[in-house]
Amino acid sequence: MLTFSYKAKNISGNEFSGQIQAESRNDVIASLKQKGLFLLKVEPQNKLSLILKSPARMGNRVNIKDKAIFTHQLATLLKAGMKLTVALNTLSKQTKNKHLRIVIAQIHDDIEQSCSLSEAMSKHSKIFSNVYTSIIKAAEQSGALSETLTVLSGQLKNQASVSSRIKSALIYPIFLLAVSALVVGVLMTFVIPKFIELFINTNQKLPLPTKILINVTGTMKNSWWMVVLVMVVGICAILSSLKNRRFKMLFDSLLLNLPIAGTLNKKLQLARFARTLGSLLNGGVRILSALQTTKGTTNNIAFADDIFCLEQKILKGSTLAEAMLAQKYFSEIAANMVAIGEETGALPEMLLELADMYDNESESAIGSMTTLLGPLMIVVLGLIIGFVVLAILMPIFEASTMIG
Repeated sequence: MLTFSYKAKNISGNEFSGQIQAESRNDVIASLKQKGLFLLKVEPQNKLSLILKSPARMGNRVNIKDKAIFTHQLATLLKAGMKLTVALNTLSKQTKNKHLRIVIAQIHDDIEQSCSLSEAMSKHSKIFSNVYTSIIKAAEQSGALSETLTVLSGQLKNQASVSSRIKSALIYPIFLLAVSALVVGVLMTFVIPKFIELFINTNQKLPLPTKILINVTGTMKNSWWMVVLVMVVGICAILSSLKNRRFKMLFDSLLLNLPIAGTLNKKLQLARFARTLGSLLNGGVRILSALQTTKGTTNNIAFADDIFCLEQKILKGSTLAEAMLAQKYFSEIAANMVAIGEETGALPEMLLELADMYDNESESAIGSMTTLLGPLMIVVLGLIIGFVVLAILMPIFEASTMIG
């Protein structure tokens, strides 16, 4: 069985492209004719081209912004009264991201073969997450697809905006860190060894800071490979240990309980939880199913365990707010806002408002941290350079004193 890529058109003149498995070129033609398509071009695909064009590979090249634009455009076309297949065919030609364009064409072909939109999207899980397809499935069942897509596009745009602002806030500290590492590396490699050689040749009794500097520089110069090896082994050991659930539970709990970073991590997790759960409930998904889907969106298993406990308590008759109050990583203010949402019958809207609140708090906290981190790194770099200068000048001053 070979894989062929093809281009074809239907009676209306609309063009389609995709891949199909068949024994020969004639089988491809026959298969497309059964679907009412007329072949324009067909060619066999080798393994390398399949790897390069596979959805799994393409998924890494479709960012949140591209997905938000596609979702918004699809919602707009459906609201205008366009059929789903026609809308997808239009977007497959107009979307700028060529990888997403191919995936949209494949989704169109799957729908032509009697798949639902959610089923077709679920085949491209690297692009359309489980949460996304679950919301689409609920929208198809309730008959509110265009409205749900509009809500989804807004949430994706918000997520892209928050991620962009966080990345922008981290640029300056990362730049300072890189400059600091470069300065220290140049000092250790080119400047300090010349002074050390001078001190050793004079047979002078050296002060403690100079001895420390000589030992550090010697280690960096002669045993750098050992330092690199220890770092690589350490990183590999940590990554391997994270595959163990017990160790990962301890590690994830630590991430949530650190003094400053832990508070920020909790806010980010709560924002994702509230936005995902609110979106699912807004799309008509039942709360237990929504919680199960939401649990799968977090990479922190300690927080995921708290979500599992919410499911169990709701099964026993608790409200969501009562269940949240009993958990470690859900704040009291979050539980109170959820309680208001449950009492007023506006739980999805309250959860989305809660998500916006935590997103804003997280962004503000990151901004404050990065504002403090810049001066802190400058101070640390100053201390390192100061120590180096002190270690170099002390023997020179002592020698000058002895000569005087």
